[in-house]
Amino acid sequence: MKMLLHAEAMKTQWIIVILLVLLDTLINGAMGVEQMGSLQEFFTPSWTTLYIHSVNLHSMFFYPLYCGILASLLCMYEHRDGGWKVVLGFPGPRRRIFYAKYLMLIGNLALVQLVFLLGYFVAGMLVEAPGGVPWGALVYTGLGGWIGILPLAALQLIVSIKVRNFGASLALSIGCVVPNIVLTGFHSSIGAWFPFTIPYYVMMPQAAIYAPRIEPYSLWVIVLFTGAAYLLVGQRFFEKRDWL
Repeated sequence: MKMLLHAEAMKTQWIIVILLVLLDTLINGAMGVEQMGSLQEFFTPSWTTLYIHSVNLHSMFFYPLYCGILASLLCMYEHRDGGWKVVLGFPGPRRRIFYAKYLMLIGNLALVQLVFLLGYFVAGMLVEAPGGVPWGALVYTGLGGWIGILPLAALQLIVSIKVRNFGASLALSIGCVVPNIVLTGFHSSIGAWFPFTIPYYVMMPQAAIYAPRIEPYSLWVIVLFTGAAYLLVGQRFFEKRDWL
């Protein structure tokens, strides 16, 4: 597995990954700062207010969309010139290749989350946000948002392995993310069955007036169940597919 992870790291287009990560952080950080200033008549400026404004689009659009983009980038090399047959020529069970890609994908998603939080801190210090940093909310939403996207990562990896065209995979991801505007309005016991919505359910602090309606226990049961189901389906699909 270590050798497979090293190979995946070498094939990863890190320049694109870094650009995507920085773009997410800059856009959402700037949007948080701008809204904290322009909406201060309605929302008292604070570290919590800055986070609510910053995390809104990150959790609803950017983070789930990046999940699909990063999954497609991980499979781009194999879709070229019969790359899958070369990769599958290595000794060992096929499932190790699938899980190596999955681990690399969720590792990249952890990087996205970490840099977003660092960008939030930098933005808060630059504007000298009043009040205290909501450490408890940051730990829960930061780590929870990453755990919550694990089912979507497994599903997107299946799609990226099956769909050879990067443009088609990207269009599919965008088409699934846009409905979040409506789906996140449902109670989490309904909306969380659509894996694109889970990061928003987990990461949007309940202190926000437009926070989604969630029931934590059912939400995490759905995350656990769908995550395990998508991983199992993905493994079986990868092992049984006729790559010739």
